[in-house]
Amino acid sequence: MSELDELERRVAALEERVGMEAGLRASVDRDLADLGSKIRATHHLVQALAITQSEHTNKLDHIIAILEEGGRET
Repeated sequence: MSELDELERRVAALEERVGMEAGLRASVDRDLADLGSKIRATHHLVQALAITQSEHTNKLDHIIAILEEGGRET
């Protein structure tokens, strides 16, 4: 095999590898974007749960206060 043939083979192998790695990088970018979306959705869910829990706590505090007063509503 001549040096030129060897060089062409090596360049072709490098081009193939670069193409494969570019596809993998694009896949990683898509995966990271998907994870970011899921993290944002989870963050919003946790915030909503915190608000709901706070509202429920306020209602329970009000009910407890009524019961402690002997059933008279304030």
